[in-house]
Amino acid sequence: MNFSLEKNLIRLIALGPFIFIPFVVIVISSVVIYQNQQYYKRSIAEIENSYINTQKNVILSKIDSSIKLMEYQQSITERMLQEKVKSRVDTAYSVAQNIYTQNKNTKSPQEIQKMITDSLRPLVWNGGESFIFILDFDGVFHLAPNYLRHLEGHSIIDFQDATKRYVIREEIAKVKNTGEGYLWDTFTRPKFDPKKQFRQLAYVKNLGLYNWYIGSAEYLDTTTKEMEKSTLEIINNSAASDSEYFFVLDQAGNFISAGKNSDLVGKNVLSLKDADGKEFIKELLKSAASDHPFWITYKWKNPANMHIELKHTYVKRIPNTNWVIGSGFYVEELNKKIADKKMELSRINKKQFNNILIFSLMILLISLIISYMISNRIRKRFVDYSGMIELKNRELTVLNAELENIVIDRTAKLHEAYEKMEKIAITDSLTNINNRYYFNNALQNEINRAIRYDSFFSLIMFDIDHFKQVNDTYGHDVGDNVLRKIVDIVSSCLRESDIFARIGGEEFIIILPQTTLESAIEIGDRIRKSIENYFFEMIENTTISLGVVAYRENESFEEILKRVDTVLYEAKKSGRNRLIADI
Repeated sequence: MNFSLEKNLIRLIALGPFIFIPFVVIVISSVVIYQNQQYYKRSIAEIENSYINTQKNVILSKIDSSIKLMEYQQSITERMLQEKVKSRVDTAYSVAQNIYTQNKNTKSPQEIQKMITDSLRPLVWNGGESFIFILDFDGVFHLAPNYLRHLEGHSIIDFQDATKRYVIREEIAKVKNTGEGYLWDTFTRPKFDPKKQFRQLAYVKNLGLYNWYIGSAEYLDTTTKEMEKSTLEIINNSAASDSEYFFVLDQAGNFISAGKNSDLVGKNVLSLKDADGKEFIKELLKSAASDHPFWITYKWKNPANMHIELKHTYVKRIPNTNWVIGSGFYVEELNKKIADKKMELSRINKKQFNNILIFSLMILLISLIISYMISNRIRKRFVDYSGMIELKNRELTVLNAELENIVIDRTAKLHEAYEKMEKIAITDSLTNINNRYYFNNALQNEINRAIRYDSFFSLIMFDIDHFKQVNDTYGHDVGDNVLRKIVDIVSSCLRESDIFARIGGEEFIIILPQTTLESAIEIGDRIRKSIENYFFEMIENTTISLGVVAYRENESFEEILKRVDTVLYEAKKSGRNRLIADI
């Protein structure tokens, strides 16, 4: 080997580590930093989608629950109407019988009859629309309302309603044959055109005295309006906040109920425009008329702060009515929650970036020092110890391996940091259990596993009874502590393989892999009793309502969630602090 070649070789040996090792460290650090930033961006996007989808699902669930409530109220309207008119007649019957019993031995029939009619004449309801009437079996009016009082003493046995039915004869036949009963008919109404008749339900009962029968009636639309008013009050009172209210429109664009915007009730708002001039009421009605209602976005005043903000609203038609019900959420309020989560992720990402940078610089510095030591040592001894080059190369290999181990160790620490950041993205920040985003993926995976391996699982959904009262009475800090304590109680009742998640404010869900419905009911009831019997220091004891379902073959994600939500609603509707399973 000539001197020039040897000199170049020594230079190459001296400079090689200074170039190669730092280059490798820089490349690896750059890749790690890039992956870290990409994961951070994905986490941010997933948080936004998760919050928006969760809020939309909450709104959809509330609207469906409100529609179910209205359908139930519609179903019991006739029964309520029957109970009202029968109760009135039974009360009047008792009054008449008492008067007769107390005076039959001392007064004449004519005096007793007058006492009965005088006692029952004041019994009127709904501004005089409903009243107690008395007729005899010949159709003679003995007690009539004020607007028909001129007919007292006269027979109306040949009276025909708007359908040409002889309703008085039908009433007489009813009390003669069965003693009492209901009849639907049409009849005149005070303060309306006497020629116009309205559908009403009458209840008549044989008085057993003087060939008289007694009765009362109420117009169907009166009870219907009362039920609708009661239902709307319940729905309005169930609003979570001033900004999350329900509204009801008819299909002509008239406001039936408008939450905090009470000044709009009774007004036609079909041509109402938002801050950008969009006729959003027409779009809402178009969505409700569709077989697949869709979300409408517009700018409207937020009742909570009186600012014009972007709002997402969903409406749905109420069956058997010309009404649509809707609710929505303001994007700005959701953005505040998202911003808090983003800030937390940003802080973690910044910390991770700084850690990566610091460790990379340390590794780079160490590599430069090691490279210098190795190169200097080789350069000084190369001439005298040329025969030892192979041995020194092996030593260099060992040292490089140590450096690689350092890099591998750092990579493992970075991977651990990534896992922590991923956990934050799928963990509920208040209770430290899984959030809605994690649950959605876990449930879909469980369904896929059930389909692929013919396995089985069950779901428990529960929420805390009257939790809004806890926040309103004791404050949100106490409410948060109650949520965390309930999570601790529930967690102690579960297995490691069970998946426990918070999917709403006070709403939770549990996936029980390889668990039958019977076992899930036992677990759910154990949870319910544990919470019912637990002594909460700062509040009165609280309870939960639970719904339990087992997975059915080929059932979809949406179908099983809808079933468990339905039985949870039934548990709350039937009195709370109970478990109902879909058997």
